[in-house]
Amino acid sequence: MIKNFLFLCITLMLLAAPYGKGEAAGITTYEKFIVPSYWTEHNPDGDKIVLNAAAVEAFNKKVVAASPSVYEMANYPKQVAGKNVAAYVGNYTDLSEDMYREGKLVSDNYKNILRAQTNAAAIPAEVTVRYGVTVRRTNVRNLPTGEGLFYYASDRNFDALQETALDPSEAVAILHTSANGYFYYVQAYNYRGWVSKFDVAETDRSTWLRYAAPKSFLTVVDRDYTLKADGEQVFFQQGSRLQMSDKKDSTYTVKIPVRTKDGKLQEDKVVLSRNASLNEGYLPYTTNNLIRGAFKFYGSVYGWGGLRNSVDCSSFISNVYRTVGIFLPRNADKQETSAGIHKKMGNMSSAQRANVVKGLTPGSTLHMDGHVMFYLGSSNDTPYAIHSLGSHYTGGTRHSTMQVVVSDLNLQKSSGNTYLNELTTCVTFR
Repeated sequence: MIKNFLFLCITLMLLAAPYGKGEAAGITTYEKFIVPSYWTEHNPDGDKIVLNAAAVEAFNKKVVAASPSVYEMANYPKQVAGKNVAAYVGNYTDLSEDMYREGKLVSDNYKNILRAQTNAAAIPAEVTVRYGVTVRRTNVRNLPTGEGLFYYASDRNFDALQETALDPSEAVAILHTSANGYFYYVQAYNYRGWVSKFDVAETDRSTWLRYAAPKSFLTVVDRDYTLKADGEQVFFQQGSRLQMSDKKDSTYTVKIPVRTKDGKLQEDKVVLSRNASLNEGYLPYTTNNLIRGAFKFYGSVYGWGGLRNSVDCSSFISNVYRTVGIFLPRNADKQETSAGIHKKMGNMSSAQRANVVKGLTPGSTLHMDGHVMFYLGSSNDTPYAIHSLGSHYTGGTRHSTMQVVVSDLNLQKSSGNTYLNELTTCVTFR
């Protein structure tokens, strides 16, 4: 299934190149529509609190209950059955198909090396959880390697082993180690996979809990934020949380996790100027705050699985909602079935579908097979969304977009169906 999806994305990208960058049907660059102010000004209830802090906390518990991929990390078990960890580790990309590395066909010997690196035979009957904190943005991999594998020799965008990316200061449960000792298999709050051990610092449970369930923290509310700690530029994406230890009229002091040479956690205190990129705690959960957060990514490059320090369609949604304290599943299909108010499209006509969408609260998500969009509102009776778009069809011509765009729902699939007619579910997270 993933191969078919990647084939579609890559084919669209390659075939679109000769047609240039002219605006395709459905995507708008109308100056009023590509800034948040238009949508917030036309959102009469946009500044009303959707859920207060207590209700946000209660909703997150509903997300955990409805979504097997999401964990309340502070309650993560101290021991996990080895058979479960073995099942996690063994759930990797089908290596029986042709794959390419740096444009060259990967040998069966190389694939066998990757399989052996999962070190599955070393998993004990009962795994005692170790506790780690990410010290820099790190890629979560399907197999214990940092090298990209692709289904097509020409592809450089859709790494088949890339699952997602974790920001610094993320609490992870360490469940297993690769055969060469260079990768940890970890569980984060909404994903699990292999990360470089050099991006994780181990610590005791009580320290780890400060990161798993922080009490005093700053939230990154801009698209991203970079600071210097321990001589390194540390990149945080929207929705990341920084441990706050002190504040003054014009500055914050934060604790940034650092990995010592022996792999242990050390905290570097960094003084930051107060600025609009950082918010003390979460933003109030209002739909206008969501809209403003979404537009921080407008024009950003599409980043499959968080590559390019950017977002794909579902991490875009996840990041925006993290700023108001809502922690959603990572992938679009999991977000579609998570907690919230669901509007199923079923066999509705185009007019009925449009009426459902136009009746949604801005910030609701619009789901179709393999894609999710953030609903902005309607103009001239036409609904619009902002989304991280890989590719699409218009008038039988394939287009590569690879960008966060604003569009109506007249974009087309390869079948000729519009996105409106491909919608399966709309979800309002409340």
